[in-house]
Amino acid sequence: MVNTFKNKKRLIGSLVTAVLWLIPFFVVGFLCNKIENDILANLIKTIVRVIASAGIMVYVNRKYEMEIGIRTKNLFKGIFWYGIVVFIFCLLMPLLSYREPEISFIEALPVLLFYFCVYMMVGTFEEVLCRGLLFNSFKAYWGDNKKSVYLSAFISALLFGCLHLFNLNGSNTISTITQVIYATFFGMLFATIYYRSGNLLSCIILHGLVDFAGSIWTCFLRNRAAQMAIDDTTDSTVSDAIVVLIITIPFLISSLVQLRKEFKMRAAMNAGTVANVGAAPQYSEQQGQI
Repeated sequence: MVNTFKNKKRLIGSLVTAVLWLIPFFVVGFLCNKIENDILANLIKTIVRVIASAGIMVYVNRKYEMEIGIRTKNLFKGIFWYGIVVFIFCLLMPLLSYREPEISFIEALPVLLFYFCVYMMVGTFEEVLCRGLLFNSFKAYWGDNKKSVYLSAFISALLFGCLHLFNLNGSNTISTITQVIYATFFGMLFATIYYRSGNLLSCIILHGLVDFAGSIWTCFLRNRAAQMAIDDTTDSTVSDAIVVLIITIPFLISSLVQLRKEFKMRAAMNAGTVANVGAAPQYSEQQGQI
């Protein structure tokens, strides 16, 4: 009874912590939207993301006595095996989102490097929040078992998707709802990659690459901020939304297939361990020993 109350209190504390870190972030985001200089606005938001990510990692370490898992172990396995669908998507995104360049590669290079760092910090903050804090909190509350992991992955992914509702501005309803859905698909797969690899850095890199790959051609525009403002207030058509969901549903499928495979492997390993423990020792009369 005491442990149940303690776990519930800790889960509520995690949810409150997530909200508390989101409030200043959205306030700063709202204020930065009034800044005409796109570089300065994104620099300020990036600094806030760094501070928030560090604060969440400290919280998880103290409350759950665990490191979130930003390390090199299983890094490449997480990216190129568990996350191969996402990696292929990142390679295809520049083709799908192509825009006619207005400046040369040399001119665009500083902007490309800047926004690469910006999107990597977007990936860091959102992965630390949704997988490092929320997924781990739900899993710790329900326990590390099959049902718990599926439920924890889904709820943390759904919350991640719902965060994109803040992109609503009155003229992009279809595109925002579509984003909520496919972000949930991404969230499920990122939770799976994290669970299988134990390495959040894999998810951070893939997440950052997805965001960067989708915006890469805007770095070749003379007025990136103006084009982004147009994109943000231009809604998708229903047919475009359906195409996007068809393209991104493999992420959900990959997540479910991988989790099923992971639990089958674990069940087989546990069965083998039990069989070995339960096996009767063989006695050799000739040697007089076991």
